[in-house]
Amino acid sequence: MSDENQNHNEKDGRANPLKALTGASRDIRKYTHQIWLAGLGAFARAEEEGSGFFDALVEAGREVEKQTKDKTESRVEEIKERVRHHTGETMEKMERAFDDRLNKALSRLGLPNKREVEELEQRVQELTQALDSAEEKAPTAKRSRKKGE
Repeated sequence: MSDENQNHNEKDGRANPLKALTGASRDIRKYTHQIWLAGLGAFARAEEEGSGFFDALVEAGREVEKQTKDKTESRVEEIKERVRHHTGETMEKMERAFDDRLNKALSRLGLPNKREVEELEQRVQELTQALDSAEEKAPTAKRSRKKGE
């Protein structure tokens, strides 16, 4: 309420309800009343200017919504990418730790690990190829062994 209204209420003999309130309560009531008056003023102005004012408000709202949506979507994508990156790093660390522990456990048990098995497979393939090659070069030795059996 303005000072003029307060003085007017005092002059016509009515007690000012704001004077009965103290401190924060008075401030809250004052601001609430101002907000109410601002709302009434906006309503009156909207009525005066008609649908053009309403349309302008709708367009302004659309623009704010669009800007907010664009910013929000880009921020969400940025956060998603950071989470993916962080999660990927964590999974790689966990996999390495698991592999290390598994290899140590297999080693203690005397079991070969994947690398050792692959090396053995490679060596068996090389030996098989060498045998096949040797058999192709000496077919007569193979026949003579069969006859002597």
